Amino acid sequence: MTHPVTLITPNEVIKARTTIRPSQTTDSPGEEIGLAAVKHWLYLLDSELDADLLQQIAASRYDMVVLDYVPSEIDREDFPMAQVIERLHGASHPKLVLAYIDIAEAESFRTYWNEDWRIGDPVWILGDDPDGWADDFPVAFWHEDWQSIWMGEDGLLRQVLDMDYDGVYLDWVAAYEDEIVTEAARRDAVDAKSEMIAWVGSISVTIRQACARCVIVAQNPAHLVADEEFRRSIDAIAQENVWFDGGVDNRPQADCPLPRTEDEIDTRAYRDSLPAACRRQFDDNPDGTLHGSSEAYLEELSFARNQGLVVFTVDYALEPENITWVLQTSRSYGFVPFAGARALDRYIEIVE
Repeated sequence: MTHPVTLITPNEVIKARTTIRPSQTTDSPGEEIGLAAVKHWLYLLDSELDADLLQQIAASRYDMVVLDYVPSEIDREDFPMAQVIERLHGASHPKLVLAYIDIAEAESFRTYWNEDWRIGDPVWILGDDPDGWADDFPVAFWHEDWQSIWMGEDGLLRQVLDMDYDGVYLDWVAAYEDEIVTEAARRDAVDAKSEMIAWVGSISVTIRQACARCVIVAQNPAHLVADEEFRRSIDAIAQENVWFDGGVDNRPQADCPLPRTEDEIDTRAYRDSLPAACRRQFDDNPDGTLHGSSEAYLEELSFARNQGLVVFTVDYALEPENITWVLQTSRSYGFVPFAGARALDRYIEIVE
């Protein structure tokens, strides 16, 4: 079942990309905050967001912060998310605040989850997360019941907008490539890639019709960027593990270098160069990121940048020398880097 998408005009897209919150300024009086002006950003999900942490974020030089929509978690519906966002908007160095949302996995800790649900019931819950996250379940995202969780009058997108976020950060955009997803699409006689383009387009329209200043950032969509319809639906992309990854079980949390070039993939020299914990990930996960290359990512990300999209990179690195290398290298390509732990559970100081 294909869902038609009505895209906003190119002029509206350009406006959304360049001006986010006119009432806020950076450290230079009169200078507007825009997505393209972001130099430092924080990606933080698994956190209590207590008063001390909020103060630390507010006092920082971060231009943009990606945070979970905490009130969507079971037993945390009363979390004062709107006040958190207001605090970050009003900081001495104001921040854009984006809501992290997983658009192609059901999460059993969310308020929409029914305790009777299991894999296969409802039919659009397809299986376990391929990266080992115990509470996440890939879905057939083209199913109406899944999309209604987000798109309804009281759906999650409406709730996010009501909190005054500056946009959304879409995860699992690459779900259309997952084996169990593609098999479900075959059974449903749909094309998973086309359905993802349509799904992101529908989210984009819903967000932009309600919030002209809001932006849409898509994580790990590099293979979709060649599609013009998809590019017009988003303002930026973010790519994980361009240069460094961690373990699927967070052991190690970071600092596993990818092969830099295609020629290094799966070579004995590359495997022998890995730290022991990273070598375990290499051996145990033959389809994992350590069997790809930075070179392949960089070609696609450079294309996205040349098409006018802002490009964020997400690398899982904690060793100071690796962090410094990632930040410098990412910026040399015209990207905007973040480096931290794979669990995204800790505040990372700006080191530049």
